[in-house]
Amino acid sequence: MNFEPRATRKDITGLSLLSGKLRNTPVSPVVMKKVDIYGAQHLLGALSNPEVFSYGVEMYEAYKKRSLPGDITDEQKKVQEADLVIFQFPLYWFSVPAILKGWMDRVLCQGFAFDIPGFYDSGLLQGKLALLSVTTGGTAEMYTKTGVSGDFRYFLWPLQHGTLHFCGFKVLAPQINFAPEIASEEERKGMVAAWAQRLQTIWKEEPIPCTVPWYFGQ
Repeated sequence: MNFEPRATRKDITGLSLLSGKLRNTPVSPVVMKKVDIYGAQHLLGALSNPEVFSYGVEMYEAYKKRSLPGDITDEQKKVQEADLVIFQFPLYWFSVPAILKGWMDRVLCQGFAFDIPGFYDSGLLQGKLALLSVTTGGTAEMYTKTGVSGDFRYFLWPLQHGTLHFCGFKVLAPQINFAPEIASEEERKGMVAAWAQRLQTIWKEEPIPCTVPWYFGQ
């Protein structure tokens, strides 16, 4: 997809002409002005507060004006149409890789995924399911309470609770495949088979309780 992960003011200011290609959706010509930046012609839309730039605030205003870039609205449409969103990724530094983090930053904006008020159980994506399907570099033994990395539920807290639950998703139990890179061929086939089998009955599953005890115990 070559998805742009960087959250910049270009997401608000709209049209960019780079190498003769239109990258984003233009805002109304009434609020545009031409400037030259590093030799590339840009058409910039007005910011709600040009004195102090706040990405979150400006994205909220752009969402309400329906002037977000096309790559963001395309992804938001996919989320809107989905009953279940599966995030498949390798664990990087106890989190998601940069492009997926950028996807969350840009796509799950205020007005679309949450509002204030309108988060956690009242999040705007309530009624949808989400699931993290993760591969790790470390072994299962490393991700236990007595392991060097701690219980795997610890690193799920900011992703499942702070992001997905915050936006209103009901979260299904994660699918974690530990250390496939060093697993045997037979073990890797078992991982794939277990995942395929789970997907056949995924709609029968109940969401996890998104509470502190689920992650950290009593």
